[in-house]
Amino acid sequence: MSNKEPFKGLPMEQLIGAPLSAICEGQVMMASATKDYIESVGLDENNQVRMIDFTFQRPQQIEQADGSINQGVQDVKVSVPFISIVSVPTLQVDSARIDFTMEVKSTEYMESKQNGENSTTSTPPKASPPLNRKAKPTLIGNVTKKESASAATYKVEVSAKQGDTPEGLSRLMDILHRHITPVEIGDPKILKNNQ
Repeated sequence: MSNKEPFKGLPMEQLIGAPLSAICEGQVMMASATKDYIESVGLDENNQVRMIDFTFQRPQQIEQADGSINQGVQDVKVSVPFISIVSVPTLQVDSARIDFTMEVKSTEYMESKQNGENSTTSTPPKASPPLNRKAKPTLIGNVTKKESASAATYKVEVSAKQGDTPEGLSRLMDILHRHITPVEIGDPKILKNNQ
């Protein structure tokens, strides 16, 4: 038996190609998840960037009519794109490993035995030994026996990690950050403890 015969019936292109195709499909699904996340979280129903408004008070010195300066606070409002304060999922396949191991073991042996009673010969028979009725006749012929055992191991390992922010998304974040400007609300207020 040739060592290659046990592998003739194996669809190697499917054993190796199918996991690779599944990994590629998984990568497409992760890219689609990123797209869906940006559309559902980063944009509103009108396809506008979803903004979050914050209001806070910042200290400010207020000059009075008599030239004195009092400590006060100014109400400030700032609008921040929601997508800029959350982590955008950008999972990517980091590594993939496909292991296929097949072990085939086979043994073959032959047994031959002769039967003196049924054999024929052209030479004169030799003097026969005393007849022993308890003696068992031997057999003539071939006995072939084959033993085989096989084992197969098939393992696929895939590792994914959070990828770097894509260049386009990074540029978009820079544009949005440049337009985050605090807006003053109303007039500054003098703190009472300064009066």
